[in-house]
Amino acid sequence: MTLYDVLGVSQNASETEIRQQYQELARQYHPDKSGVEGAKEKFHKVTEAWHVLGDTLKRREYDDQLKREKLYQEFPVSEELFLEDLEQDKEGGVYLHTCRCGGHYTLAAQDARSSTEKEVVVACDNCSLSILVLLNCDENT
Repeated sequence: MTLYDVLGVSQNASETEIRQQYQELARQYHPDKSGVEGAKEKFHKVTEAWHVLGDTLKRREYDDQLKREKLYQEFPVSEELFLEDLEQDKEGGVYLHTCRCGGHYTLAAQDARSSTEKEVVVACDNCSLSILVLLNCDENT
């Protein structure tokens, strides 16, 4: 269950929507005002969710964590590497990394530079493993 689920809002909810939902749930489950069984625990979970999702920086970090968890569920990621950790083939315009199976992970330099994401999953050309390449967004702009 994500913090968004705790508050009952979507991941793309606005800060105002999150605040309003938090306030509603806090009133509903406040231990001094609620007769609902388990209200105290629910109130603490709602408050914890608000402390993360109500803070722009903490929310961004939490969203990045959720995205990373989703990637790990979808792809068997064997390593996390920085772009600088990959070997650069300047003539071919690609970044390369050797997989433990002997195959290669290949990332086009143009794709790395033009990506708006902070990370990209690259599949091995020989097996089912993938690596997560952490991009330096400052270099890519």
